[in-house]
Amino acid sequence: MISEFVRGESIRQVLTTLQRGKNSSGVIAGGTEIMRLGSRADYTNLVSLQNLGLDTIKKVNGVVHIGAMTTFTTIRHSEVVPSYLREAAGFCASFAKANMATIGGNVANLRDDSYLLPTLIAAKARLIIADISVDGTYNEENIPLREYHEFMDHFSDSLILAVELNRKDRVVLNQRFSRTAHGNAAITLAFGAQIEEGTLKEVRIAAAVKGTGIIRLKGVEEGIMDGQFLEPEDAAMMVGSEVAFTSDVTGSASYKKYLLSSSVADLYRKGLALAEKGGKA
Repeated sequence: MISEFVRGESIRQVLTTLQRGKNSSGVIAGGTEIMRLGSRADYTNLVSLQNLGLDTIKKVNGVVHIGAMTTFTTIRHSEVVPSYLREAAGFCASFAKANMATIGGNVANLRDDSYLLPTLIAAKARLIIADISVDGTYNEENIPLREYHEFMDHFSDSLILAVELNRKDRVVLNQRFSRTAHGNAAITLAFGAQIEEGTLKEVRIAAAVKGTGIIRLKGVEEGIMDGQFLEPEDAAMMVGSEVAFTSDVTGSASYKKYLLSSSVADLYRKGLALAEKGGKA
């Protein structure tokens, strides 16, 4: 039960309030997770980020900077945001939710049916985060989103300020599978790569698998870059050994394995086709 609601007036104030409240305090961005029935977020004190000016999108020297409070709707309609991220934001079929949900919240929640995380990981996105040390020193860092995802416990006291996309020529392909447009997805997948001289480089494949979590298919990534998987179907066969699937309302474990395996092959095939064209669709 919420006993205290604070409107954050500065990033430092928000961090100080969170530090003082420890596990009983949390931030509220758009509110789609905290206000959701059955949410894992169980706080007695909330700090709002609404007044901190973290809802702008800008492009400077080829780097796209998206404030953490930017909503899915704003992302979808921005000409500055790469098309692959606009597509991922469009996976959210609910008009009301898209007007509330924020990019920072979607990253921080690490939900196993995340709309944006697979795409952002595949895009090699970066995060600008802030924290306050024990002695009260304010710090900001620019870190790979991959690092935030893999070492979440280390960044548990940090606040996401923005997402940055600095790979302007990166190719990112997405797929999402759910029973209904408004339902939880069984699988959300993204395939990212740089195309150099007709070859796929810096391959990154990430998936949100319901019941499993946010994962990277590192074995498949390495196999593609090392030339082990000459055919997309070869890459698909590797998927089963990297992921532990579970059955739930979104589908059986075998169904999810089929979806992810076939989708990896499909996106890899599309990536190869783009590589042959020099990265142009």
